[in-house]
Amino acid sequence: MMLEHSAASRIGTSHQLFSERLVAGEELVMEQKSCCVAETTSATEEKQAVEEVVEAEEQVYQDALVGATQATRKLVESCKQLTSQFRRSTAYKILTRTTQPSHAITLVFVSFILLVLWPNIVGQPSTNASPAKHVAHRPSVFVSLAYFGSFAMHFGAQMWMTFVSGLALYFNLPRHTFGRVQEILFPKYFSMGAGLSAVTLITFIKLQQTAHPELTGASFHSWDPLLLLQLVSLALCAALELIVWLYLAPPMLRLMHQKYHFEASETVGQEVGHFAGAENAQLQRSLHFKSVHKRFRQIHMTTAMANMVALACTFVHLHFLASRVEML
Repeated sequence: MMLEHSAASRIGTSHQLFSERLVAGEELVMEQKSCCVAETTSATEEKQAVEEVVEAEEQVYQDALVGATQATRKLVESCKQLTSQFRRSTAYKILTRTTQPSHAITLVFVSFILLVLWPNIVGQPSTNASPAKHVAHRPSVFVSLAYFGSFAMHFGAQMWMTFVSGLALYFNLPRHTFGRVQEILFPKYFSMGAGLSAVTLITFIKLQQTAHPELTGASFHSWDPLLLLQLVSLALCAALELIVWLYLAPPMLRLMHQKYHFEASETVGQEVGHFAGAENAQLQRSLHFKSVHKRFRQIHMTTAMANMVALACTFVHLHFLASRVEML
């Protein structure tokens, strides 16, 4: 009986231990599951928070972009309205239908250049009798920025319009469409070029006078021939672009409109990269069209030659700058 009681007690103890271990195992599994659920929930919350931040940043960016676009559109529309009102005014008719404004702009342009150059035009030959009085100073940052900025923008615009924009558009757009684009770009290109050339010329003289004070008020005969070559090239470049802008581009564009009117009546002008009017018998029989076409080509050729000479003048000054670059 004692043995049976002892065996029964051992079995009961074993069952109790097994039950305790089973319960502990289940609790451990539950804790692990709860930890996994908590980690998953935490990761999901972090991901949602990151997504919310990204969406908020995108919303702010989109709002700023939309606002900037709308503001730009309103500004452009306001400028268009002001331009439309100005075109209906008497002043605009005088400026565009007469040659007096071109003469006035030329007079102001030339007078300003002469005003800057006048001390050197009427000056006396430079002497080195008292070099102690001539102390070189560091040029103004503003003058240097205006000089290099104007020259760089002018040279870049010349290269782009001459070798990239013009050729790319001509060989990829219908000829009449290409002409409409050039009608917008030509006046802006030559007016900007004339202005930038004038700024480069004036600031170049100022920088030379700052670096060589003895040249201030001295006659141009005392200047180094290489410096005089730069003055001539910059002045010639500005003069050519001014002449094209005021005296060649307007009649060329008027002839272009007349020429396109004739061609459109004969369904000519949508060809790309070539002129198909020579193959049209009706156009070739029209003496008026042939006269307009001839004058247009003459002015266009003169404009192209003036642009190439201006580009050559810019290259002359570019060579001057390149020969004086020192590595720091």
